Order: sequence, then structure tokens, then C-alpha cells
Amino acid sequence: MSISRQIALKLGRLRGDRFSRNIGWLTAAEGISRVGRILAAIILARQLDVAAFGVAAIALTVFELVRVFTENGIGAAVIRASDETVDAIANAAYRLMWIICLGLACAQLIAGLLVELAMPGRGLGLMIAALAGVYLIMPFGLVHAYILLREQRMKRVAVVGTSQTVADHLLTALLAITGFGAWAIVLPKLLTAPIWLAGIVWGRPWKRRREAGYAETSAILRFSLPVLGAELLTACRDQLDKILVSVFFGLEAVGLYYFAFNAGLGLSSALNRAFSTAFYPHLCAAQNKVAGFRSALVGSVPTLSAAYIVQAAGAALYVPIVFGADWSHAAALVAVLCLGGPARLLLDACRMLCRANGSSALEFLIAGGFCAVILTPFILFNQTGLLLAVAVSVSLASVYSLVAALMLSRAGQTGFTPTTPHPHGA
Repeated sequence: MSISRQIALKLGRLRGDRFSRNIGWLTAAEGISRVGRILAAIILARQLDVAAFGVAAIALTVFELVRVFTENGIGAAVIRASDETVDAIANAAYRLMWIICLGLACAQLIAGLLVELAMPGRGLGLMIAALAGVYLIMPFGLVHAYILLREQRMKRVAVVGTSQTVADHLLTALLAITGFGAWAIVLPKLLTAPIWLAGIVWGRPWKRRREAGYAETSAILRFSLPVLGAELLTACRDQLDKILVSVFFGLEAVGLYYFAFNAGLGLSSALNRAFSTAFYPHLCAAQNKVAGFRSALVGSVPTLSAAYIVQAAGAALYVPIVFGADWSHAAALVAVLCLGGPARLLLDACRMLCRANGSSALEFLIAGGFCAVILTPFILFNQTGLLLAVAVSVSLASVYSLVAALMLSRAGQTGFTPTTPHPHGA
């Protein structure tokens, strides 16, 4: 059989596979988002000064730090609920997310007040406070979004997300050109939230069924709190490495590392997000979750990992061409970081299996171990050079994720300790 024929058959199988199509939709949405971000950045660079960028960066950083707490595992509980319990869990999730989002809105307002007191006269506090409005919009559509994910309707999720992102970038460019300064970056986050809400609610109408009652809050929290912990550890994993590099290797080194990280993992990380978003509901719907996980280990994960390998192999060629000759010395670091991409992908697959099986506490432990494995080499090898520290970090992460995947793939469904939320404690 010719190579072209084999490729055609492979693509045909992928088109017929719902999971692969879902990854495709989400990856395409990520790609469009990144192209729009680049175009918006070009316009912003011509319209705003460094001070405006700094003000907007602080406002958005505060917003993103607060928003992490919306990734709290409550949605994951809805997605993995059985058909018999989903209505009660969705009812409880709706109530809980209203409480959480109102609390986050208050936290955002307080943060804005504190920042304004600390840095008066720049409008920064008002920007931070204005973004509290996003948390007053989100609760109306969150359960609708959870149900969409539960039903694996990733095309709708991708279309809504892309529409909001494109609108965000267009508004950013328009406001920047018309002289809104730092507000051009901040305000679209609030103005485009109704686009997300309309798209999600229209895509999956949902109404509370009061006769179903409410799942026990304590049961949901037992599942969701470790998920939140795992998400926080993932955020630490993705941010603390820069801090450690700056502390142990210096300012110039962290600049090089930051560039290499974004050049190496920035584009391909879209695959990770798309994979995790599609893989979790796919596993939740599977009769045998471990079998579904094993299937991904020999199918989707190697295919997606190949993108990182290709990117690493071509780093020496594309880095000086795309980013300029001044960055050619970063090619080796970019290549090594690319080789760490499959480990992150595999680790995310392990986390989604634990989450789908109700073992969110195990997910938290696995995420914590991975975080430690990635960060520790930057401390231990700070005298031997950044490249070696990164290479050791990538190597240990690869071994850790592979061992975790092998252990989970050999475990039966009874090998997990579920913390599944049930309504009324049943």
C-alpha cells in the first residue's frame, strides 16, 4: 500500500472518530485565537506605550489569578455524573457557582480598591473593579457549558469560544485606534462576555428541574476541591519555573527562558488544551475508562506528541528565520522544551483518567508530583547552566509521566478510590 493511500485511510478514520473531530475543532479554535492575538498585538504595539501595557498587564494578571477559582471541579462533577444523578448535581452546581462567582466578584472589587489605594491616579483600580462584571455574567451560562461538554459537543464550544475571541481582538484593535489606551486591552474582556453567554445558552438550553432536588454540597466539594488543587498546581508549574530561573540564573536567563518557552511550547500547548477538554468527557462517557485511556495511549497521544517532536527537530532552522538571527542561540533551549511537550500531554491524560474515575485526590497527588519533578532541577542544577537544568527537568518529567501512565493503564477500575458526588448522599 502506498504512503499516500495509508495517509488517506488514516485521515478517513480520524474524520469518522468523534473524539478526533472534537480535538480538531478545539485545536482550530486555539489556532484562530493565536492568529488574532498576534494581529491585535501588532496594532497595540503601534498605538500604546510601555506604561499602558504595564497597567493593562497588572489588571489582567489580577483577573486571571481570581478566575483560576472558577476552574474548581464543580463543572467536572456535572460532566461525569450519571444520567440518574445529573439533574440533581446540575441544580447544586448552578447554586454553588452563583455563590462562588458572587464571591469572586467581591474579591475582584476589593482587589481593585486595594490597588487604587496603592497606585492612585492611574485608573488601574477601576480597570480591575470593572472586570468584576464578568463574574456576574458567568453563572447564567456555566451549567449550560458543562452540559455541552458532557454531551461532547465541542464544535459548539469551539465556535462560541472563537466568536468571543475574535470579537475581543477586534474590539481591542478598535479601542486602541480610537485612543482608549490601556482600557483597549481590558474592556473587551467584559464587553465580549455576553457573546459567550448568548452562544452557550442558545447552543444548549438548560432549565433546573426542581423535582430532581439537589446533590449534597459536601459530596460535590469532596470531588471538586482536589480538582481545584490540581489546577492550582498546574498554574504553579507553568509560572514558578520562570521565577526560579530568575532567582537562580539571572534576569537575562529568564528572558531567554521565557522566549524559548513561548516559542517551543506556546503554539503546541494548544494541542494539550484541546486534548484535555475533549478527552475528559470522552472518558466520562466510556463504559470502561481504563480501556479508553489505553486506547488514547496508543492512538491520540503519540499522534499529538509527534507535533512536538517535529517542532523540536526543526528548531535550529525555524527559530532564526521566524524570530530573527539574534535569537538563534536559543534554538537548543527551544528544542529541549519542545521535547518536554509529550510529558505534559501524557500527564494531562493521566489527570483526566483520575478525574473521570472520581479519584480527584489521586489527580491532585499526581499533579503535585509532576510539579515538583519539573521545578526541582532548577534549584539543584543552578550552578551547571540553564540548558542542563531544563534538560534534566524535561527528562525527569518524561519518566514521571510515563511511569504514571503505565501504572494507571494497568489498574482496573476498582484500582481507584472514587469520590463521586451523589444526590442526597445516596
